[in-house]
Amino acid sequence: MSPLAVRDAQRCEGIVRAAASGPVREVFVPAGTGALHALEFGRDTGQFPPLVCLHGVTGSAWLWHDVAQRLGKTRRVIALDLRGHGESTWSQSHAYSTEDHIADLETLVDSLDLPRFDLAGLSWGALIAIGYAARSPSRVRQLAVVDVEPSFERGEHEVEARPACFPHRVAALNHERQASPAAPDALLKIYAFHSVRPAGGGWARKHDPFFLSCWPFRRDNHWNALREIACRTLFVHGERSFVRGAVMRQMAESSQRGEFVEIAGSGHLVALEAPAALSAVLAQFLD
Repeated sequence: MSPLAVRDAQRCEGIVRAAASGPVREVFVPAGTGALHALEFGRDTGQFPPLVCLHGVTGSAWLWHDVAQRLGKTRRVIALDLRGHGESTWSQSHAYSTEDHIADLETLVDSLDLPRFDLAGLSWGALIAIGYAARSPSRVRQLAVVDVEPSFERGEHEVEARPACFPHRVAALNHERQASPAAPDALLKIYAFHSVRPAGGGWARKHDPFFLSCWPFRRDNHWNALREIACRTLFVHGERSFVRGAVMRQMAESSQRGEFVEIAGSGHLVALEAPAALSAVLAQFLD
């Protein structure tokens, strides 16, 4: 299977052109739901294997923009839009389990011919990464689990209310600023503007409205999978996050080759709020 299309993302949105320090390519890969969309940064240098990055619920690949720009100087970085998010196709049957996303990740890395790579996931993306690494140990060289717990006390339908649309893109930007106050202005603008599309005279979120009322990963329990992973695994916690640092330390201790680090001043969306610090931590770990 080969990618459907590759295009220069800098031609799609003027907001990227000024902030990007390198080219961003968009890749569309055929998948079970229709198509998977991913962003590519950097290039294969032969120095390090590619890095695949996964975002969390209601997010998008653009969350990883600044981290990928920094790490892309020495390697190829691929950031995936999970199914139902960003430019990836929505599932008409709401097939959005973590297992469904793991299957999509398998499709992506096979389509891009990545026999061995590093893997980083944030929030739900981290759970997907854990599941994939446990299932395909020969493919993942090193793993980074960013700000997530492996099991949940709240149910999948206990989701806090959030806006589905905005009157204009600046309103979307203001919303993201409240959620991630420490995020750099340029990155937050890229992320917020790419997170909405024109709809009904306003701007709607670029994810399936299903996620406004249901987060399927709340059914998950990944403690056993963590113990099965043999590769080096870095557990990254945001100091100000609602995710409990003590639980993430326990995750590292439960893993065969786990390491723990905390990013000072960051909330839950570490890649958005502290891209420079996260990039430095990941570069040191992966390199």
